Amino acid sequence: MAQDGYKPWWAIDKAAWREAFLPFYKFASITERDAPLPPWSDADVQEFINSDPVYGPQLKLVRQGATIANYGAIAGGLATAGLAYRYSKNAPGALMAFVGGAAMSWAVAEEGANFGLGLYKFNCMDANLKFLDWWERKQA
Repeated sequence: MAQDGYKPWWAIDKAAWREAFLPFYKFASITERDAPLPPWSDADVQEFINSDPVYGPQLKLVRQGATIANYGAIAGGLATAGLAYRYSKNAPGALMAFVGGAAMSWAVAEEGANFGLGLYKFNCMDANLKFLDWWERKQA
């Protein structure tokens, strides 16, 4: 079998594995630091948005999308918990309904923000990582 050029699925080259697991390699740049980065403020984020012509507007859209998703999760969780409590008068059930409704509403709101703000046109993780790299260089 080795003579005809057959390779098992796990024998692909390292570059293909790296591309398959690219998010893990990207996260390694922020998880393998010696010391954690200091917290940043909204003014620092705004400074990055103004200073970087490529990733600044992208980061602004990513932050807007996250805000939309968070508000959607809160609204969906409260609505679901309210309906569950209204009809069942069961507080633990309403709490579970809040968790489930918040998770589902967050996913729907995130996809709506993704489509509405055009976040699907670029890699959001790259914009966040560029900000973290910029923040690390600024602190050095």
